[in-house]
Amino acid sequence: MEKAAIGIDLGGTNLKGIIMNDKGQGRHLTRVPTEAEKGGAHVLENILVLIEKLIAQEGSKDHISGVGIGTPGFVDDDGTVLGGAENLPGWKGTQIYKPILEKFGLKAIAANDVTVAALAEAKYGAGKGVRNSVCFALGTGIGGGIVIENHLYKGTHGMAGELGHIVVETNGIPCNCGQKGCVERYASATGIVNLAKKLSAEKKGKDETQFTKEVNGNPSAVTSKMVYDFVKKSDPVAMNVNEIACDMLARAVGITLNALSPDRVILGGGVMMAGQVIIDTVSKYTPRYCWPAIWERCEIVIAQLGEDAGVLGSGAMVFEELAIIC
Repeated sequence: MEKAAIGIDLGGTNLKGIIMNDKGQGRHLTRVPTEAEKGGAHVLENILVLIEKLIAQEGSKDHISGVGIGTPGFVDDDGTVLGGAENLPGWKGTQIYKPILEKFGLKAIAANDVTVAALAEAKYGAGKGVRNSVCFALGTGIGGGIVIENHLYKGTHGMAGELGHIVVETNGIPCNCGQKGCVERYASATGIVNLAKKLSAEKKGKDETQFTKEVNGNPSAVTSKMVYDFVKKSDPVAMNVNEIACDMLARAVGITLNALSPDRVILGGGVMMAGQVIIDTVSKYTPRYCWPAIWERCEIVIAQLGEDAGVLGSGAMVFEELAIIC
């Protein structure tokens, strides 16, 4: 029987798992509640329950090379969660690998959830066919992942890929990380919404557009999707929001290109539901911020795998890092 891996995506609401082969083909997609509010030990127990369900559906674990887990935050080499998972109370300090090995006899590997999604895109999605890619995930914040020579780069203590905290404006908007001017304060869904509110407030009572009227009329209802719906209608204020956000993102992309010279930059996450307009605008500004010879050899593309990236990337880690030694 062909070698297989278990891939698990740990979310704040649900745990999702599959059994997959090294071609990215999955089976037995299974979900269980995370129940994060019950603490880290309970979340770990639910991970064990999910693994047990997957093995039962598969009928045997003899051909399973290991378990890969994508989790919010960072995981040290020994499987201890170091932090960065504010949506999972008590998850910091949890030892992931040992309980899985003791219960199932399977080795485990874990990494940041956005990082593993980048690996999935590199192997099975928008980065397939090239050796080097970088992924920006534009959601509530901005996460990232780096794949170099077809291998996931995790850095010291698994902390590589914090692309959302590239500073793009000196003394800019304060960030939760303690810095000022991080790109996620401008180009994440949160940043885009805040920018829309700011620019709309400046127009209140003068030169208002339909967009600013709706934003000013109900600020709490503003979303990045709403912004881009108005971009499609060529609303000038919404279009200005897009220009500013994409200019800031292009600065971070340019810095990344100069440092790593990837074949592709992949943009994913919920904000990218807006589609090609973001690709086009970021591509317009990026040449201002990187060496021309590098820009000429890189392309910016949209992520392809959507919600499947987490489980596929987690499973892919097993084949990359554990299959040889299992």
